[in-house]
Amino acid sequence: MSSNASNNSPSSMFSMTGYAHVQKQTRCGLLTLEIRSVNSRFLDLQFRMNDDLRMAEPLFREKINAALSRGKVECRLSWGRNDGGKSVPKVDIELVRKLADLEAQIQLAMPQVQHFRTTDILNWPGVVEDNSLSNDELQAALAELMEEALASLIASRQREGEQLKNVLAEKIEGMVQIVKDLEPQIPMFLEAYEQKIRERMTESFDKVMQDKAGNLTIADIEERVRHEVTLHSVRIDIREEIDRLNTHFTEIRRIFKKGGVVGKRLDFITQELNREANTLGSKAHSYGQTQASIDLKVLIEQFREQVQNLE
Repeated sequence: MSSNASNNSPSSMFSMTGYAHVQKQTRCGLLTLEIRSVNSRFLDLQFRMNDDLRMAEPLFREKINAALSRGKVECRLSWGRNDGGKSVPKVDIELVRKLADLEAQIQLAMPQVQHFRTTDILNWPGVVEDNSLSNDELQAALAELMEEALASLIASRQREGEQLKNVLAEKIEGMVQIVKDLEPQIPMFLEAYEQKIRERMTESFDKVMQDKAGNLTIADIEERVRHEVTLHSVRIDIREEIDRLNTHFTEIRRIFKKGGVVGKRLDFITQELNREANTLGSKAHSYGQTQASIDLKVLIEQFREQVQNLE
């Protein structure tokens, strides 16, 4: 059994938060298993059980390791004995009657033989019903209990994972829209920036020409202005960042579609998204570009917080 087992939807995603509570009635009493799981970078298992049930820990550990990959998992196992273990044992009266007939026959043949004592009768094999469980029976009951609990826990984690998936999808669509609105404005951002740089450099060169005659010609100045404008425009061009963001969005959608254990992968991509958003901000030379970077970073942080909950 595993979170991405074939009986689950191929696109299912799983939260690390889940809960299961199952019980199994045995002839010795009621076995109760409670499993809670919360977020953790790795698979962290903790067991709470009485010493007489400690033999279940290796079995439980093996099954949980096979089923889950991440999360802090706490298992609580208890055994509610029948009437606190103080119930009157059941006696096979039919067998007692047969023993009484046997005793009567012996007394006829050997009158000097003592009668059976009550303790002799109770200790006779089969007279008192044995309500205890053998080690094999207990192991089988515990294995069945854990299987049922894990199925319930995984279903719980899957339900919450699907809710997280919907939230994450909304965040991604918000990021996509920000980038989509930003792309048509890139030429305008560049044009405005180039014009601003051109004006500043032209003013600087005019002042140099006025204050001190030099060997520079008007053509030289124009060429220098064009070179500087081109150089600065390349430095602030955000097309590469936009392309990388769109590539990350496509990869995230692919991961959503594939499902399974995706938390670490999405966490890595979130770091890449944040890096591109920071670069957008550092290259910003307009209010619209700065605001787009801020809005992106807000959504990315919200996305990251939710990703931390995924297995």
